[in-house]
Amino acid sequence: MSHRILIVDDERAMVKTLADILRLRGWEVRGAHSGTEAVDAITREPFDAVLMDIKMPGLDGVAAFKAMKARRPGIRVVLMTAYTAHDLIRAAEREGALRVVSKPVDLAAVLPVLEESLSRSRSVLVVDGEPAFLKTLADMLRARGYDAVAADGLDAAVDRLEATAPAVVLLHLRLDHIAPQDSVVAIRQLSPAVTLILYSGDRSALDATRAALPSDWVYAYLEKPFAVERLTELLDDLVGR
Repeated sequence: MSHRILIVDDERAMVKTLADILRLRGWEVRGAHSGTEAVDAITREPFDAVLMDIKMPGLDGVAAFKAMKARRPGIRVVLMTAYTAHDLIRAAEREGALRVVSKPVDLAAVLPVLEESLSRSRSVLVVDGEPAFLKTLADMLRARGYDAVAADGLDAAVDRLEATAPAVVLLHLRLDHIAPQDSVVAIRQLSPAVTLILYSGDRSALDATRAALPSDWVYAYLEKPFAVERLTELLDDLVGR
């Protein structure tokens, strides 16, 4: 099955050129010519990746990327620029773009980045200090086709993040006697692109953490006991079936 990519650039000739090359490489390609059009496209239909220019009239590439993440947090985006726009490039990196590349684009260098991101798209890091629950949850996710990686604490989670670059981190709220906000900050600093799902058996702690963190830092909060079907629905929305 071919992978689907959205190419976004206000220069129509650039979109056509990149689309023609990627089709020859086996990708199914769609084009968009503005940030607004691109956000609408990913809202209507799924794409495995997006290749998008930063400098566009109206909604620029970084703003469009942020809007895309609000709708599809696991979206994989490579941004292009022909300018030395340091502020926009830093903002893109903070938002978790896979890479920011210079134009004209060297697709030979970009394609391995996209393909590597696709290969790890079903990777889920489960972080929990309770060994029995950690093993049970990781095993259930593996049985449903996810590449579940287990970590029994924050230090182990950091090591796994660096080694496996998962698409999603499933994080227990109480970990190593560390405040939940501190665990989330540590993970986001190391991997800004990763999507976080927090869970706990303490509803009041979940509510307090939700109030303390920026709304776009955590994709979902789950109260234990939760149905595995509910979790897999969330994961399917994030990384695809």
